[in-house]
Amino acid sequence: MAAERFSIAQVTPYAWEQHHDVNRFVERLSDELCARGHRVVVMAPSESRELIRESRDVVKRALRDPEAVFAAEGCAQVLGMGQTLQPTRRGTTVSMPLDVSRTIEELLERGSFDFVHVHEPFAPSAASAALRHSRALNIGTFHTPTERVLSTQVARKLVTLHFGRLDGRSASFAVTRDLVQRFFPGHYRVIPPGADLVESPPARDDGTIEILYSAQEERAALRLFLRALRRLPPDLPWRATVWSRVPGAAPAVPLPKALRERVAFASPADGSEAQHLARAQIAVGASSGVAPSPQLLLRAMAGGAVPVASRLPQYEEALDVGERGLLFEPRDAITLAAQLARLVADDDLRERFHRRLRDSHDELSWGRTAELYEGLYGDVAARRHDPDGRPAVRRRIERRDFIHVDLHMHTDHSHDCATPVDKLLETAKEQGLGAIAVTDHNEISGALEARERAD
Repeated sequence: MAAERFSIAQVTPYAWEQHHDVNRFVERLSDELCARGHRVVVMAPSESRELIRESRDVVKRALRDPEAVFAAEGCAQVLGMGQTLQPTRRGTTVSMPLDVSRTIEELLERGSFDFVHVHEPFAPSAASAALRHSRALNIGTFHTPTERVLSTQVARKLVTLHFGRLDGRSASFAVTRDLVQRFFPGHYRVIPPGADLVESPPARDDGTIEILYSAQEERAALRLFLRALRRLPPDLPWRATVWSRVPGAAPAVPLPKALRERVAFASPADGSEAQHLARAQIAVGASSGVAPSPQLLLRAMAGGAVPVASRLPQYEEALDVGERGLLFEPRDAITLAAQLARLVADDDLRERFHRRLRDSHDELSWGRTAELYEGLYGDVAARRHDPDGRPAVRRRIERRDFIHVDLHMHTDHSHDCATPVDKLLETAKEQGLGAIAVTDHNEISGALEARERAD
């Protein structure tokens, strides 16, 4: 159980019905935080009219009872904020809000949150609207290491001001941190995603090695994978499965007969992605960078499958630069085939990788991710001022009809002033000022000293 219990709004920019890595991250992080005693509300655009209608009823009830936005103990409440325009299949375009902003504003105004945790808070999106309307402490998490030209070039000054509302920042990968930090400087804590640990079933008795490709990347990555399979020596004992959430994953051009006998195309009707990953000894990530899915590699490792991935920065980071799997150059089917052949043929090599993956299971768990975010929440919350303030000062100023202030004063810490800090404070008291602002030129030491000496 957490030392301090927080009420947290997790906000994703993607429609909740989308099977997007950001939504998966929000869902699993929310589950872990609830299990640790926090109260979590997930705010997301939605394509479900029923969810939107029910969510707006909850927002209306919150006007009378702010606690209505929270689900039962240990459960996260999912609220649909409104419908969105349909994003691209690759999921690289943030969904555009149509009617979400007003609902988000009402919810954040009526709900009592300690934190509003926004994911990919680039405008226009539900996450950006939540950051704008938030009345709580704000955490921003950046997932995708892809430059968003509209935000980084066209509207950079406005986005920088908007991100100024963030009290804490995090990134899922170091490469994401480096990219975002280049355009929007600040301290970003790297907190990697987790994965659900799955116990692998026994290997096939006939010694056949199972290779899995999950179609979470761009279409060209699947074509590259199939080209690499054609190059595998025919005497190697392997079978491959292409798992896709949507129907029609099979290529339009029929596969050669020798490949058709070894390659199967599966969908959720044939079992979940997790079930297929648990049965596989090898998993492939073949993106060229158009629509990578680094969380797929983490899920593969959690299931015990050795990853073979293209040498993208986020894939290299997930694989610890080759310590947890093999790499190949993007778009290089020949090297991909060679790496697959190595793993299929070399039992000792596979076993060495399996041992490393088992040893790293604690690092891959969602529990560790939630623990790191608890640390970030705690660090940000510790910066809050005591809500009771200084009672003696408060009682003194409550007797005044007005508080007189001077917001432009200098001390001898500034090159053009000879007034000592003590003299400034003494004079301010004599004149009956309730507050002053020390504005020395290019120096803050005078202001810091005045703050220490003021009573």
